Amino acid sequence: MTIPLFLQYPCSVDTNFSAKFGHLLQNIVTVVKSIVLKAALVMAMSLLVACVTQESQVVMQQKEGYAVTHDGVKISYELIGPSDAPVLWVGYPWSRGWTELMAEMTGGNLENDTVNDQLLQLLTRKYQVLYVDYPRGVGRTTGPLPGDLLPETAAKDYDAVAEAAGIEKFVALGFSWGGALGVQVALHSERCAGLAIGGWPVLGAPFEEIIPQVISNTAVLPPGRAKNIYASNVNFYKASLAGWDDTRVLESLSDKAGLLYLYIGSEDVAVPEAGLDLPLAERIIDNKERLENAGWKVDVFEGYDHLNLPMDVWVTGVLDFLEGNAW
Repeated sequence: MTIPLFLQYPCSVDTNFSAKFGHLLQNIVTVVKSIVLKAALVMAMSLLVACVTQESQVVMQQKEGYAVTHDGVKISYELIGPSDAPVLWVGYPWSRGWTELMAEMTGGNLENDTVNDQLLQLLTRKYQVLYVDYPRGVGRTTGPLPGDLLPETAAKDYDAVAEAAGIEKFVALGFSWGGALGVQVALHSERCAGLAIGGWPVLGAPFEEIIPQVISNTAVLPPGRAKNIYASNVNFYKASLAGWDDTRVLESLSDKAGLLYLYIGSEDVAVPEAGLDLPLAERIIDNKERLENAGWKVDVFEGYDHLNLPMDVWVTGVLDFLEGNAW
């Protein structure tokens, strides 16, 4: 189970900073331990289903390296899977760099690499995967720079990695913040042929609700890599909100109709345990018909929330949707 970007305890900065930050980390660890226990059961069932129903697959690495962006950031990537297959972009929240950052922040090993490796194994049975340390600042990827991360910058980053890997077109996968990133990339990049995203509404996206929460979380972090990454997340949501228009978004993505997939657990309200309560499922369900009329496929998985949606459920949805499509 991947720990989402906004899994922190909400509190304000005061003069007793050390005590406050210690309290923050203590609550993060408490929530993480609870989630990891739940995730272990979900992951075990997912692995069992995958092992019983599918043959094992060795993930084949073709290429690895760095893409250098227009502003000098180096983004680490691997290209894995069958060389003649269509390409899926896979970054946040499944990148190794993000897993490492979460382990660093909580002072322990979250063991997400097992889940990430299982995901890659499932995807590379039919597709190439462009596996990227993203967002800027995680893993071997440098940055973020002051002022990061703007939507247009993210699109240029995705394009730079595809160019470095020799990929003409890709479908972007993402969940939570990764879903929000995917929408912006699809709006700004001709290389992005489509989306398979979850955990974030395309219409009625809750930018106004999430911005103050991420600002509060960022404020209590000590100077360093994590604080810089979270600050870049604030900038991304602020820039996304500015001038956002649902109708324009649908029209701008109309050329990708037929390769647009969105999924959500029916009970998804983000992470209330960490003080963040967002109407994610509600917004997607309310706009399901409008999205489908605009060329999206929308799946609502009954009974699941932001943290307990099993990998075999949503991956099956993604693979079933992509079956027979080319890009």
